[in-house]
Amino acid sequence: MFRRILVAVEDTGDIERILDLVRQVADEESQIRALHVSLRQQYGGGRFALETSAQASFVADAAAFELRMAGLGAGGTWRHAMVGRAAETTVEEAARFRADLLVLGAPRRGEVAARIFGSFTQRVLLLSPCPVLVAPRGVPLAPEAAGDPSLPVPSRS
Repeated sequence: MFRRILVAVEDTGDIERILDLVRQVADEESQIRALHVSLRQQYGGGRFALETSAQASFVADAAAFELRMAGLGAGGTWRHAMVGRAAETTVEEAARFRADLLVLGAPRRGEVAARIFGSFTQRVLLLSPCPVLVAPRGVPLAPEAAGDPSLPVPSRS
């Protein structure tokens, strides 16, 4: 099991799928940090946040809360990054936290958009100082994968 896990959360919609993955690789001694990167845009010589500090804090705190409710020791934090630099900020935080594992939500962009605009996930995979676990797209993970065989398995049709 991994002892120090950094969980990168883009929004509250990522939390459930990421939580399933973290349950599989963490134990009661794992230290988990939920990270939300709040993007800033530069325009006309100024920098403008794309979300408020309260919104950024809410995403990180909501992720940490869900991890704690699952019985895992977790805290939340958020960092600012310029648009196009979120991967670098995430990797820097993983190094600062001395993470043994970095968990990412499912990629948002399709293959064509990722080739044109770049891919956060690909940049993290290239730059990360530790292993990276990426949530799958689409159907939520099967409950048995999350360790609860009593729940029904979702249909994949």
